[in-house]
Amino acid sequence: MKSNPVRQTLIIIFSLTTLYANAVITRHDVPSLQYEVEETPAFFVDMPFQGAAVLIDKQWLLAPAHVIYTHMYEYEKKPIEIHGVENQIEGFIIHPDYKRAGKSSSENHEYSLFEQLNKNKDIALIRLLHPVEHVKPIAIYGGTDEAGMRIIGFGRGAIGTGLIGEIEDSQGPSLITYSWYKITKLFSDWAFTQENYQLKKYSNEITDASNQWLRFTFEKGDKALPLEGTIGSGDSGGAVVVMLDNSPVLIGVAAWREFEGDVKTYNFGRYGATAVLTRVSYFNDWISNHVESVTVYSL
Repeated sequence: MKSNPVRQTLIIIFSLTTLYANAVITRHDVPSLQYEVEETPAFFVDMPFQGAAVLIDKQWLLAPAHVIYTHMYEYEKKPIEIHGVENQIEGFIIHPDYKRAGKSSSENHEYSLFEQLNKNKDIALIRLLHPVEHVKPIAIYGGTDEAGMRIIGFGRGAIGTGLIGEIEDSQGPSLITYSWYKITKLFSDWAFTQENYQLKKYSNEITDASNQWLRFTFEKGDKALPLEGTIGSGDSGGAVVVMLDNSPVLIGVAAWREFEGDVKTYNFGRYGATAVLTRVSYFNDWISNHVESVTVYSL
């Protein structure tokens, strides 16, 4: 496909305004450089604005539904880059039981935000206009025994450590980037992503596999893995994989984090916190109903 000169110019501009974001929350006693990923995995796809999706088929991406910002962007026929090659979004399918979480209200007896998140079915499929031929999609896990598995997660979101928590507003993009987008959207279909942020990986262990969610805890000290980490703001949709037969297999995508009290003042990213993933195996039938050629890995 032909390169887009407007897009290339915007990448240069945005890269100059987003270099501060380093991605994922790490141990305080391990150098941040050790978490860096030199080459982005073929299955990792940056979504417009924030978050990521995962290539699970030549023409399909998998993502949490909440990374699709339909209130501010029309996704159909918009460009998206798949491992260095431009494609287009043909359309998307949001799970019928997904509802965008909102503020809790005692007046109309809505669920609290925590309850809304926990009851949701946060998953979506994104269909690409052109089949992807230059990289291989990742297989999805078909078992139900994820508890106890050691995982590798990927993300470009907020920075921080378990000692201090997540650094506020470090997930980007900057105000300058948003301002440029408001101008360029008048003459370009391209939207900024986090592709110029440093991709990092982290390790952890699944502690709970129940219904549509997988959970893990951010440990410290002797309980922690060498590259123990957790998800931060802006990491939604990041692939979480297990290595089976020397190949990565997708078991989840970063979704949300548990919290106590007011979400606006809660200090995310500290040791002991619980992260929540959309559990791919729970949705295998729904996925297969729409994606005929998806590869399901079973032990």
